[in-house]
Amino acid sequence: MVFVCFSTIGAIQIAAHIANLRGLLILRRPIASLLLGIGILTGSIFWFFLSENRNINDTAGGLDANSQALGFFLGALIGTILTIVISSIINLDLKISNMGKNIDGLDSLREQNYYLAIKGEYSLFRGNWRDYLSKQFTGLPKSIIYQLVTTIIVKLR
Repeated sequence: MVFVCFSTIGAIQIAAHIANLRGLLILRRPIASLLLGIGILTGSIFWFFLSENRNINDTAGGLDANSQALGFFLGALIGTILTIVISSIINLDLKISNMGKNIDGLDSLREQNYYLAIKGEYSLFRGNWRDYLSKQFTGLPKSIIYQLVTTIIVKLR
């Protein structure tokens, strides 16, 4: 689980550097965050595979598949939460310079930290949730919406 947690943190740092999402970077300098992500990812891989024998059957004291899946999920969840919390604290002063911009989704993390992005989206949702939800679904192609609606109608019959 610790391996997955560190690998998740490293992978998010690499992806945030590639996508230029400054709000998710743990270190202020993008190249330093990239090197940190690569270092954490490769270090955790080497630590996991070179520390001891990992090929143990579940009848001989190893973990069964359900325990492995739960450990993987929890490790990835903890790594994601740690990245979000740490990067939000470090990038607390990172704010959108021009509030007139209509930036939402992952693109907003280029200009602000995660906490401020969620806070802004929540205030928009709370202001008028019907318009907010209709705006989220208007960009979908009509064939996808038609397929979803027809599938739901067929299953409800």
